[in-house]
Amino acid sequence: MDKKDKITWISVVLLVFVVIDLWNGNTYHYTNVASMLYLAFVVLVILGILFLDRQNYKKFTTSFSVIAIGFAVVFVIGGLMSSKIFNAKSYANVIGPVKQVEFADLYSSDHQIEMSYVDKESAILAAEKKVGELSDLSSRFELDVAEFSQINYQGEMVRIAPFQYTDIFKEYLNFGAGVPYYVIVNTGEGNLNAQAEIVTLDTPMKYYPGAPLQYDLHRHVAMRHKFSYIDDWFFEIDDAGHPYWVVQGITKRVGLWGAKDMNNLIVVDAVTGETTNYGLDEIPDWVDSVYPTDMLMDQAKSHYTLKGGYFNSIFQQQGVMAVDSDEGAYNYVSIDDEIYIFAGIRPIKLDSSSTTGLLFMNRRTGEAMELSLPGVSLTSAQDTAVGSIQEKGYVPTTPTLQNVGGFPTYVMSLKDQSGVVRGLAYVNYQDYTKSAVGDTPAQTEKLYLSVMGSQTGLVPSDVETITGTLTDVRQVMIDGNTQYLFKIEGKDSIYQASFILDDRLAFMNAGTTITFEATQTKVTKIVALQ
Repeated sequence: MDKKDKITWISVVLLVFVVIDLWNGNTYHYTNVASMLYLAFVVLVILGILFLDRQNYKKFTTSFSVIAIGFAVVFVIGGLMSSKIFNAKSYANVIGPVKQVEFADLYSSDHQIEMSYVDKESAILAAEKKVGELSDLSSRFELDVAEFSQINYQGEMVRIAPFQYTDIFKEYLNFGAGVPYYVIVNTGEGNLNAQAEIVTLDTPMKYYPGAPLQYDLHRHVAMRHKFSYIDDWFFEIDDAGHPYWVVQGITKRVGLWGAKDMNNLIVVDAVTGETTNYGLDEIPDWVDSVYPTDMLMDQAKSHYTLKGGYFNSIFQQQGVMAVDSDEGAYNYVSIDDEIYIFAGIRPIKLDSSSTTGLLFMNRRTGEAMELSLPGVSLTSAQDTAVGSIQEKGYVPTTPTLQNVGGFPTYVMSLKDQSGVVRGLAYVNYQDYTKSAVGDTPAQTEKLYLSVMGSQTGLVPSDVETITGTLTDVRQVMIDGNTQYLFKIEGKDSIYQASFILDDRLAFMNAGTTITFEATQTKVTKIVALQ
């Protein structure tokens, strides 16, 4: 092959490389083994063309084989440098220091803990029902349920998802028009059933996964951040409701290609396509989804499996712990306006129905906290709830851990076959035989505390016994439950008592003398009414 032919063939190879690169949205980073293998293949093809000598194939074969073997050796050495066999403790330490916490501290009044009674399936049902009410919308768009994200929005737990075109033909016929809608589902504030709202944007979102040509999210980010290791992405909105895509830039912490971890975050304006690359210490406050759940789970499993060494994890298994990482065996909770994923941990040989503690991992910072408190697993708590309501055919959602009366308690919603929440189940984390089922939070809490009796909770509550004369009484409805708001002579506080606590509340009037127990302004027990 003469010099001109070699230049021609190399030009063809480079052209194919550029086309594939642009279409697939390839990025190149030395810790991304797939991209390095692809580059090595292209380089070998080009070198093969350069060294090809029809007059001396033996010389060509020898030279090319040496180069190919050199590449192979590099990848083998890189693989060994990154293997768990030689780097077990490095894998175990990627999660960082695991802070030890007590239930009484984590779930005290010093921290704001918020849970959701609404799971992802119920949120999707509520959103799809809302879409069905708008015939014009549902004929062209559908929810992109794969991008349903749970975030904190203006201090409340919500789930959000963008819309997408119903098929590829509509997508290309509306090339450049974008998607003008996303849905926000309120799952916090003690709501038993999801409340969905469709948000219409003044300017549509042009950039999203799978969008045509240059508007495709992955392709768009890759062209602007060619040497970042792009991984997953999440749909989020800022506190003003403006849509963004949060794209993870990752690296490997062990050797060349071992132990995936966050390196940077690329925030993409879904409307304009503007991208901003943030270091982990520069991320805007409104961003919640920095660390993907699967990454955190992998780091946790490596920590509890490999901290005693690789061979110990297989043979002796001293100190080896299992992490309940299957979907349904973990859940999310908001602590001080940040989303945490939590899952049970237990010795590897302990039955999966029990835990020796719970691991909490911050999805924004990646920080981990271990709550060393023996109890039952999330799936066992669900089984207990099923046993209490099996005649009704209700299905419990994945539990979340709450402080109920000072007791660590699994709280879960009970859904009927249509996905509507019909009640709640409370199961004591330390003793699954202590449980209660009710129609409302107030009723379930009363029944549950009755079951717990005079036992002492882990979180001491500041219970105050108050006696006084009522100066004003108002009956109100809160979340469908009758509540009484009243004031006591000589006190500025307004106290709140649920009718479920005591039937005598219905006979209160100004001038009535009352004795009651309260934590701050929440009445927990009526002692006497005169």
